[in-house]
Amino acid sequence: MRNRGFTLIEILLAIFILGIVLSTVYASYTGTFRIIRETEYDAEIYGMARVALDRMARDLQSAAPWRGAFAFRTKPYNLHDREFARLTFRAAAHVAFSEQEVPGGITVIEYGIDEDTEKEGLTLSRSDSLYRNPAKEEPSPGGYILCDRVEALTYLFTDETGKEYDSWDSGAENPVQKNRAPSGVLIRLSLVNPTNRERPYLFMTRVRIPFNRREAP
Repeated sequence: MRNRGFTLIEILLAIFILGIVLSTVYASYTGTFRIIRETEYDAEIYGMARVALDRMARDLQSAAPWRGAFAFRTKPYNLHDREFARLTFRAAAHVAFSEQEVPGGITVIEYGIDEDTEKEGLTLSRSDSLYRNPAKEEPSPGGYILCDRVEALTYLFTDETGKEYDSWDSGAENPVQKNRAPSGVLIRLSLVNPTNRERPYLFMTRVRIPFNRREAP
């Protein structure tokens, strides 16, 4: 009896079936790795946002007067055709990074959005100085990046009656804001979503400032 080999159709059919199996396995593996990467990115983003908002909440809750008055103001500026606000205020929340620095005291804290040359999006920076006067237009000291991949950052301030404001200036003549800090701040922080730029990750927190009135003489 003569041994019978495979026909060309049988070989092509086997290759076709093998291709289907391999493509299914490849799709399963790539899908799994994609889910893992997205999960890791989500965990990183949520952790970074939690740390940033917690730091901002601690600073705002430590807002303190200087010589009987609060210094608390926002300054708008444009970056990439979008408007942001630089938030500057006095607080008892100085962070010392070396033994040579004064460990505590009433400091000027500043939050601002800046360029990010390494990653997609912008950066949220924090700086503080024990000697800076927020009432004067002085350059802020060097700070550190608190959060990167920022898409947007907005503030909403409330006074003691619950009225809301998009900005705040304790040096203005407005009697509601003059020499005062807001009684509360709503912070909205949006971070880049690489899979859908139209729907960034949105985080919010509302901070109550316990002491916001001018001290009695």
